Amino acid sequence: MNSAWKLKLSVNDWIEFEDERHQVTRLRETVVHLRSEIGVPQIIAVAALVADPTFQAKTVPPDKPAGPVLDHTAILDGLPEAERRRVIGMQAHLREVTTGFRSGDPDTAADGEPRPQYAPGLPLNTRMEAKAAELGLTTRRLYQLLDAWRSNGLWGLVDKRKTRASNPLSGTDSRIIEAIREQYQAEISDSAGTVGNRFRRRVQNRLDATHGPGTVTLPSKRTFYRLVDHILDRSPGAPSGTKRSAANQPDRPFSSIIAERPGQMVMMDTTPLDVLAYDPATNDYVGVELTYALDVATRCLLAWRLTPTGTKGIDIGGLLADAITPEPMRPDWPNTLRFSMLRVPYERMLDFDARLAQAAARPVVYPEAIIVDHGKPYQSDVMMRACDRLGISIFDARKLQPTDKPHVESTFRTIRLDFSEHVAGYKGRDVAHRGRDVEKIARWTIAELEEFFAEYVVAVYQRRWHSGLFLPGFPDLRMSPNEAYAQALERTGFVVCPTDPNLYYELLPIHWRTIQPYGVEIDGLIYTDDHYALYNHKGAKPPYNGKHAGKWPIRQDPRDRLHAYFQDLEGDWHVLRWTHALDEHQPFTDTTLREAKRLLTLRGINNAEQDDIAATLLDLQNRMDAAESWTRSDRKRMSRDAERARAAARDRHQANQAHGEHHPSSLAPLALVPDLDEPDEIDQTSSVIDLSDLESLEVWNPHTAGEGD
Repeated sequence: MNSAWKLKLSVNDWIEFEDERHQVTRLRETVVHLRSEIGVPQIIAVAALVADPTFQAKTVPPDKPAGPVLDHTAILDGLPEAERRRVIGMQAHLREVTTGFRSGDPDTAADGEPRPQYAPGLPLNTRMEAKAAELGLTTRRLYQLLDAWRSNGLWGLVDKRKTRASNPLSGTDSRIIEAIREQYQAEISDSAGTVGNRFRRRVQNRLDATHGPGTVTLPSKRTFYRLVDHILDRSPGAPSGTKRSAANQPDRPFSSIIAERPGQMVMMDTTPLDVLAYDPATNDYVGVELTYALDVATRCLLAWRLTPTGTKGIDIGGLLADAITPEPMRPDWPNTLRFSMLRVPYERMLDFDARLAQAAARPVVYPEAIIVDHGKPYQSDVMMRACDRLGISIFDARKLQPTDKPHVESTFRTIRLDFSEHVAGYKGRDVAHRGRDVEKIARWTIAELEEFFAEYVVAVYQRRWHSGLFLPGFPDLRMSPNEAYAQALERTGFVVCPTDPNLYYELLPIHWRTIQPYGVEIDGLIYTDDHYALYNHKGAKPPYNGKHAGKWPIRQDPRDRLHAYFQDLEGDWHVLRWTHALDEHQPFTDTTLREAKRLLTLRGINNAEQDDIAATLLDLQNRMDAAESWTRSDRKRMSRDAERARAAARDRHQANQAHGEHHPSSLAPLALVPDLDEPDEIDQTSSVIDLSDLESLEVWNPHTAGEGD
C-alpha cells in the first residue's frame, strides 16, 4: 500500500480478515471489536489486525490541496529576472557553506576557493555563522533556508509571495458564475447582442427566477465584463455563427478516419460555393452549391457538381456515377494534364477501360463506402438505389457534427482560398465579408464555373502537395493526391469501375403507369415517343408482379419534365416526350410544373386539361422571358430550370457515350462547332470535329532533353 494513502476504520465498516467479512462494531484506542457475517464476535488489537496479511479495508487517498497544483519547474522558469538571480545566488551561497565551493564541485572551483572561513574541515555551525554574517541574516534564518533547499531544491528558496496563484473569480458568488454559463448556453443560437445590456439583463432575470427577486444581485458593469471574460471562452456579443461553431466542437480531441486504399472511404458533402453565377437568359444572378466526393486515402477529388441552390437527390446519384467515370480532357488543356501522365501502369489500365485514353489526370476510384450527412438529397431514394446498384455501403455522419467529416470541411476552406476568392462574383464567406454590389460583377454562368472548377481540380489541386499526405516512414516528404493515388496502386492494385451505360436511367425516379393508346400519363402530363415503342407494348402483359402488377415502370428526371424514359422488354431505352410540348417550351423542373398547376388552381381550374397546362406553362415562361414583367422569383426559377436541364442533358449524353453509339436514337449527338469570326468562312465539311483524329503534341521530358543535341 502506498504510504501516502490513509487507512480508515469506522463503526459499521466492513473489512476482509482471515478470508471472511467482518463488521466493525466498536473501536477503542488499541483494540477493535469485530462481528463476522455469521455473528461470531471477536476482539483484536489494531496493530495485529493491520499486520495480518489477510486484512483488507477501504483506503482513503491523501487530501488534495485546496488550491490548484502548480508545476514548480514552470514557475521557476517564469520568475522575474531579479528574483531568479536572487534564488540562484542564494543556492551558490548554500553550496559554499556546505562544500566550500560555490559550484558545489571541487573540479570547477573558482580562484581562491575554498575561502578560509568555509573550509570543509571547519564545523558546519562555524561556517553557517560566517555565512550569516556575510549575508546579513541570522543563523536561524540561514538554517531554515538550508533545510528548504535540501528538501525542495531551488523551489525552497523562492519567495512564495511572488508565486502565489491568482484566482480572478475569488469572492464571486458561485450562483452568478453558474447563471452566466447557463445563459450563454441558452442563447447560442440567438442573434448576437451586447454584453452590458441584453446579456446582463437576461442573467439577472435568470437569477431572479431561480433564487427569488433581489436575492442575488449582479456587480457593476465593469466587474460583470471582467467576470464574463474569465468565465466564458467566447463573448456573448460574438457573431452568432462563431458561437454556434465553437459550441459544436467535440468535447474530446479530434480523431482521424484512416483509409489505406483508394475508395475504402469516400466522403460526400454539399456547401454554398460563396460565388454568384450569372444567367444571361434572365440577366440576373443565381446562387451556386458545390457537391463533391473526396477519397480519404489519397485526398483526391473524385467527382464534383455545381448546381443552383437546392441540390436534388438525382444530382447526388449522378455524382457517384461521375466518380467511377473518367474525366474527359478539354480541347484547350495541355497534354501534361492527361491521365497518361500519372505515374500508373497506364497501358495495362487501358485494357480494362478504353475511356482512359481520352481522360484527364483525375483518378478513377470505385467507392467501397461513403460518409454522408442527413441532408434530404443524401437520404433520397435515388441515393439509396445508386448505392445498392453499385454495391456501396453508406455511413451517416452525426447531425451537426462537422468533425465527422473533417477532410471535406478542410477541403471546402482550400477551395474557397484557391478558387472562390478569385472568381468574379465572389460574395465572401458571410455577410460581414460581403462586398457591395456583388451581383454586378457576377459574369460567369454555372456551366462556365464548372469548367473553371474542373481545370482547377485537374491542373492545381490534384498536382499540389497536400499537408495530410506523406510517405510512411518519411513524414517530411509530402505528396500530391495524384502521387498518393499512384503510390497506393502499387500496394493495392487497380479496381475496375463498372461501365454500365444504363446507370443514368436506372437511377431516375420510377412512376408506375399503364400504357394507354395515347401514351402514358405522369402528373397530368401525357408522354409518347416517335418510334412506337409504347404502342408496340400496349397489349403486352408487364412482367412485374406485386402491388404494381399490370403496370410499366416509367422513369423521369425531376430536372427535366419535358421527357420521360421507357425500357422495352429487349432492354433498350426510349425517350418519351410530352405530347403538348411546343418548341417555345423550355425544359422545366417539377418545381415549375407545380407552380403552373398552382396558377390553374387559383383560376378555379381543378382538373386541368393538357391544353390548359400547356397554355399556362407557356404563359409562365413568356412572363419570365419579358424583362419588364420579371420578378425575382421568376428569374431564379427560370435560371434553376435551365441549369438543371443542362445537367440532365449532360448525364444523358454521358450515358449514351458509354454505349459506343448514340442511344436512344431520338437523342442527337453532341458536336464541337468551331467559333469562326466570319459566317461566310464556315466549312460544312468540317463543322463536326472528331477529337480522336487529332495528334497529340510531343511531351517535353526534362530527363531526356538535350540527348543527341
